[in-house]
Parts: sequence; C-alpha cells; structure tokens
Amino acid sequence: MNRTGVVSNVSVLPDVQFQLDAHGRAISPEAEIADGVELGNHVTIYPGVKVGRGTVVMDNTVLGKVPVATDTISRSVESQFSELVIGDNCIIHSSAVLYTGTSIGNEVLIGDHCSIREDCQVGNGVVIGRGVMMLYNCTIGDFTRVHDQVNLVGNTLIEEHVFISMAVTMTNDNGVYLSRYGITEPIIKGPTVRKYAVVGANATLLPDVEIGTGAIVAAGAVVTKNVPAWTAVAGVPARHFKDIPDEWRQQILDKFENLTK
Repeated sequence: MNRTGVVSNVSVLPDVQFQLDAHGRAISPEAEIADGVELGNHVTIYPGVKVGRGTVVMDNTVLGKVPVATDTISRSVESQFSELVIGDNCIIHSSAVLYTGTSIGNEVLIGDHCSIREDCQVGNGVVIGRGVMMLYNCTIGDFTRVHDQVNLVGNTLIEEHVFISMAVTMTNDNGVYLSRYGITEPIIKGPTVRKYAVVGANATLLPDVEIGTGAIVAAGAVVTKNVPAWTAVAGVPARHFKDIPDEWRQQILDKFENLTK
C-alpha cells in the first residue's frame, strides 16, 4: 500500500488540487505524509493534513474533510481548511472520515466507518471502535477506550483511562424545544466523564452532566444528574446504588498515580 507516482492533477473541489495515482488515491500536494506511512486504495487526503511516521490508513478513508452545511442548521460552520494532525503509529480503518482542525495522538486505533468532526482532540493510545460518531469540539484523554456505535455529541469532554461501552449515547442541548426555531439561544454542552470512569452499554448521558472520577454508570442507565466520584449508579433515571470499594479505588490510584491515599 505504498504511495505511487502521480497520474494526473484534477480539481475535485474549488481551489483544491489533488494528485491521483493508480490505486485511486487522491492526495493534496499540501498534505505532509511522513516516512513509513501506508495508504490503502481510494484514500482521500485534503490540504493541511499531517500524517505521522508508521501510520496505516486503510481503504476509502477521508482525511481532512472540510465541514459544509446549509443555512438550515442552527450552528454556524466554518468551511475552511486548517490542520488535521495524526500522530505516529496510528491505525485508521476503512471508510473513516476525519475532519480538518482535529488532532489525533500517537498509537491511536480508529475503527471502520468512524466520523470524527472538526476541532476534536484525541490523546495518545486511544481506541475508538467501529461506527463511532464524534461530533465537533470533543476531547478524549490518553488511553481511553470508546467502543462500537458510541455517539459523542459536540462539546463533550472525556478524560484519560475512561471506558465507554458499546452504543452509549450522549446529548448536549436541553433547550432544543425552543432553540431549534431560534426562539431562544442554544446552550450546547455535552457531558464530562472524568478519569477512570466506566459507562456501561446503551447508557444515555444527558446534557452537561458530570460522571465523576472512578464512577460507574450501569448498562442502560439514563443519567440526568451529576454522578459523584467513586460511586455507581443504575436505572432510569440513574440513582446511586453503591460506592466503589476502597480496595478497588486504591488499586487504580496506585497503578496510575502511585498514590497511597
């Protein structure tokens, strides 16, 4: 899957030039691709993309896409290229779409059919499963795992060493009933998930809730209020049902922070 010579120069979008090769890859001359990068068939790389050493990009992936929208959406979108920076030794699987303005750390795994929008930050060693939708201005901390079919809404913060199980849904607008018509100003704030937390499969996190450090959200829970650190919640709506055992808490702290209390 190594890069080959240029076949032709074509204009696919206004003012955007690509170099096409025999494997159907379309690569902007303004992209920077480091040594040892492997590119699959029909990969598209837009201006401002920087791909680090040893990274593998599988078939049909799009890197550096610019956001484009109609006037009917309520959020303004800046349709301009900036930088998409991808670190060293990442693996980006087939048909993923990564937008401009985003930063991906080193040794990140991104599954098939993922969509990572503009202005997102992904730390080192992160795993993002198949079909994850990560909207604008999201942050994922180092070594967090986000499993298949998770929906991360805009303005969401997930800290390091968090585990998000399959099909978790997050929301970010409690005022949508009126704000969708422009009657009120939207207040868009996604959840915050603090380090070491676990969110079970099919859980729903409502706007601006905080899942505290080391907390557990059980599968299928609907979280409407903040969850204190080192506690576990379950149900609809989610309610406290136990505290995390002190032994578990200390084992985690000793492993990651070398703390004794």
